[in-house]
Amino acid sequence: MPSPSGRLEKPTVPEGLERSQTIGQKIMGNMMDNRFIRSFTSKPKIQVSDNLPPSPSKLLPDDTEPEARDEDESSMLATIRSKCITQLLLLSAIDSIQKKYWNKLKPTHKITIMDILFSVLEFAASYNSYSNLRLRMRQIPAERPPFNLLRQELAGTSIYLDILQKTTDGINSIREESTETTVAQKGNSLMNNDAAPNDKFQQSGSIEEDKFQQIAEEKLVSFCGQVLREASDFQSCTAESANMDVHRVLELRSPIIVKVLRGMCFMNSQIFRSHLREFYPLITKLVCCDQMDVRGSLADLFNMQLNPLLA
Repeated sequence: MPSPSGRLEKPTVPEGLERSQTIGQKIMGNMMDNRFIRSFTSKPKIQVSDNLPPSPSKLLPDDTEPEARDEDESSMLATIRSKCITQLLLLSAIDSIQKKYWNKLKPTHKITIMDILFSVLEFAASYNSYSNLRLRMRQIPAERPPFNLLRQELAGTSIYLDILQKTTDGINSIREESTETTVAQKGNSLMNNDAAPNDKFQQSGSIEEDKFQQIAEEKLVSFCGQVLREASDFQSCTAESANMDVHRVLELRSPIIVKVLRGMCFMNSQIFRSHLREFYPLITKLVCCDQMDVRGSLADLFNMQLNPLLA
């Protein structure tokens, strides 16, 4: 029923419920007000990826690095190829000189040729080192041999050993002759103080030749010892590793080892005996080598150099 005053009366609600709704409305109102205020006062969050510039890898094409790498490799191979061609021609010229005109050269010229030849050998040997060959084997299929300069190293080794063997072959007889000549000249000088100038030149020439032979002996012993040391050190790795790369590297470098061992078979016996303490430990390590040609060369070396020492 309408009230006498004409106003609608509020529905009767329990007092506790009315208080709870009032408190809830106040809480919700405060929350809405806070959200409304924050929407105008707070700054929107910016994603980090929107502000960062694109990475250089996205700006550059994907094939930039491989192309640069290919250019570097091609330039390096071109440099090595040009050096190889030049050095092969140089080896041929040196071989012709040492076969035809070696006895006509002065000791200083011979030493210069030896140094040039050794530099060529050192370049090829560094490229054909055991570690480099093994590294290149991992980058190519197993059925293909790695890039190498074994032909150049083998040719240089053969020429170098020929020169050193030729120089040190008659080292004992020449030293004995020079000693006898010196004693005779001293005896003659006691009888006649006026020595001829020609005798003085001959004496100085023999001394210069003797020094040259000493240098050649040092080069021969050092070169053979270096090749045997590298081979024996790498041979010791085969017992610890079952990797086939080790055996393939030894097989590739076996012609160099065989060439040095066969050269030592014809080495001056006095030189071999004097440096036996250096050679023997290196030789014994190669006895267990898997390459049959290396074993055969070792057998020849034992027969020609070691057996006479034990007799």
